[in-house]
Amino acid sequence: MAQTKGKINTLTIPVWFIVLVCWLLSFRVYAKLTQDAAPRDKGVAWVTPTQLDEMAKKPGGLNKELILYEFTADWCPPCKKRERTVFRAPAVISEINSNFIPVRVDLTNAALCNIPATKNLTQLFSVNSIPRCVITLKSGEKVDDDRYLFGDKFASFITRSRDSANTVRAKLALAKGRNDEALALLTADLVKGNVMIDRDSCTEYLMCHHLLLVTKHQAEVEPMMQKALAKTSDYYRQTSDKDALSWLRELNKYLRDEINDEQLLKSITYGGDRSIYYLAIGLKQLRLGDKVKALKALHQAAVLSAKHYNSDGLSEPLVHELEK
Repeated sequence: MAQTKGKINTLTIPVWFIVLVCWLLSFRVYAKLTQDAAPRDKGVAWVTPTQLDEMAKKPGGLNKELILYEFTADWCPPCKKRERTVFRAPAVISEINSNFIPVRVDLTNAALCNIPATKNLTQLFSVNSIPRCVITLKSGEKVDDDRYLFGDKFASFITRSRDSANTVRAKLALAKGRNDEALALLTADLVKGNVMIDRDSCTEYLMCHHLLLVTKHQAEVEPMMQKALAKTSDYYRQTSDKDALSWLRELNKYLRDEINDEQLLKSITYGGDRSIYYLAIGLKQLRLGDKVKALKALHQAAVLSAKHYNSDGLSEPLVHELEK
């Protein structure tokens, strides 16, 4: 009996052990498969450019205010990396699906590139490298774009674009003379001067200054300008360029009526500042009611900013409205 019992125990233990190991391995395989499948089933709700065009033609049009275009290709390693990481992050998926119409623009081969809707988009946004993400209003105005952002940087770009969209809407409202609406769309930090001003964001600074004046908020103008300059000076204090802010100081002199148009333009030391200064001149002439001079200056601003591949997003719509 003892020997028989011993044989049973010797045979039984390995069987149970094998069953247990098989069960654990099966569970791991199942978990891996379901994990990989989840992003595909519950990931970004991509549509194609052709599908977007079809959606726009339906009654009611597009159902989201923002469109996110992702230009990608199967042969592009950075694109595949972004697909595996960024677009599988739950927070990014939720943000995109809740607030954007996500359009995947596939440039894998010539056949896909030549689809009319795809070709139109690559030409519209001058896409010459990928991955590239472009965000627009549903009406087509460009909000922002990224190049090769990953992880938290891309997630921040996506969430920040909603504030950027309001800035674009403010520019369009200003161009149509809806000044109170435009001012309400600006961020509180911009209106209070709690932002650093550089050449890329100077259009928003000039717009804010203009809107505060035309909506009878003159008392808020000088505090905004002083705080913005102080914030910017703190940033540039760490650089060795002592004249890094000379362009902004000259601009502020002009905004305070301490120098005239000619003196402002003579102060230019960097070619890119010319478009900024012409925008400032155009906005001032608008406030003075001289549409002819305003149109001339704003046209110059639009041409110069386009020449430097950095449209300010404001001079063009202003020119369009003034020419009507």
